[in-house]
Amino acid sequence: MIRMGSVLFTAWHTPGHTRGATTWIMNLVLDGRSYVVVFPDDAGFNPGYRIAKNPSYPGIEDDFRKTHHMLEMLKPDIWLAQHNEYYDFEGKRKRAETEGVKAWIDPEGYRRFVAGKKRVFEDEVDEELGAPKAPAK
Repeated sequence: MIRMGSVLFTAWHTPGHTRGATTWIMNLVLDGRSYVVVFPDDAGFNPGYRIAKNPSYPGIEDDFRKTHHMLEMLKPDIWLAQHNEYYDFEGKRKRAETEGVKAWIDPEGYRRFVAGKKRVFEDEVDEELGAPKAPAK
């Protein structure tokens, strides 16, 4: 845990993207309302990583699965990430000019982000193992 003034950040080890990947969680109080804010680690794999077949490091597949599960269990009001396009930083910033903090509240966007990262991971595992691809819908 790290305290910055009245804000307490809690670090959670969420390996996979890198062995030391970290997700940060904090509570933020604005105008008397408390918000859970999550800074998830990318949860995606780096180019060249091998997950299931001849893995890039021992345990990488389990690391990703545990990380995805942990991220799924979080219920943030607000989420931010290391790549602004993940959470529409520019759009939310523009909306915040008139909506204030409400523009940043996006639990559904967070769930889509995590589900997308998990899907890409599972597709990569299937590809590495030579599993047949599901028919397109």
